[in-house]
Amino acid sequence: MSAASGSPRMLARTGSGMTYGVLIPHFGAAANAKRIINAGVLAEEAGLEAVWVRDHLLWEPHGMEGTNRTFVEGLTVLAAIASRTARINLGTAVLIPIRWPLKLAQDLASLSFMSDGRVVAGMGLGSGQAELGAVGFKRSDRKKIFVETCEILQRVWGGNEVNFEGQMFSFENVSIEPKPVGHLPLWYGGTTEVSVRNAVDHCEGWIPGRIPVATLDARIKLLDELAAERGKSVTKAIIPLVKIDRDHNRARSGIDITALAGSSEASKTWVLPPGGFDTLEDLLGIVLAGTPEEVVEQIAMIAGYGIDHFVFDLRLQDDHFEDVLELIGSEVMPALRAAGI
Repeated sequence: MSAASGSPRMLARTGSGMTYGVLIPHFGAAANAKRIINAGVLAEEAGLEAVWVRDHLLWEPHGMEGTNRTFVEGLTVLAAIASRTARINLGTAVLIPIRWPLKLAQDLASLSFMSDGRVVAGMGLGSGQAELGAVGFKRSDRKKIFVETCEILQRVWGGNEVNFEGQMFSFENVSIEPKPVGHLPLWYGGTTEVSVRNAVDHCEGWIPGRIPVATLDARIKLLDELAAERGKSVTKAIIPLVKIDRDHNRARSGIDITALAGSSEASKTWVLPPGGFDTLEDLLGIVLAGTPEEVVEQIAMIAGYGIDHFVFDLRLQDDHFEDVLELIGSEVMPALRAAGI
């Protein structure tokens, strides 16, 4: 699977440096309709290239997210933001296998149609049985669901009267209109070696969440090797937690190093830094924290691993998301652009 012939890779690094996005606060106590839509508008005004949403049906908040179980469905969030913006791209990080593929094909194509082709569909496997079981799927089938979903999306977006016969899904003579506007890329999320292989085998982008830089380095080397073997280009992204404040001590306060070091289900597969995770510096790639100037320096180090697209996950500061995004737009982004990062 590759981008349409001659078309640029969406959100790939440019001559001016990486492209940038932000995770929208559409979950937890901070989520309300006005803030969600305004976040997308502010992100566009801040000069970012994309907004991103998560995906859950039955959401259990992590420790850093409090206990409020509000979770506004991600494609609905992106549709609302699309109606108030003109340029910014709309991404999912990532869709889990809880939807029938033809319905997902229709939803994503419709979002692309309504936003004039601004959609990037990040895909994943999910983790627990609860969400998959709630829609009648088995966790043991999630890889097959993902693979067949990717094939179905591409086929019904690329043609009409489509037939499909798989292990999980089958249909005959299906046509879905409208088609996506232009090329709608599929990316894959995850931090394991398997996630890298899934990205190269079935998608055209890789978008891990929190991942320490030693692991990031190893995964990118594997990704580049596999992509070269297949003669394809794969866009590389990352979504670390970011905590920014003009005061150095406030920016670094309240970050639980031990909790973050084991905060991912994939953390047992991570390459550990020498001595393990003892300091915030050891957590680079999992979290970035500091003043605007310090965060720019940390982002520059991330860029050195060949990343195309950097996503600010401001979950640790969702209670004043707007102020932090304004700081990113007024101080962080100009410094990054000036340095070509």
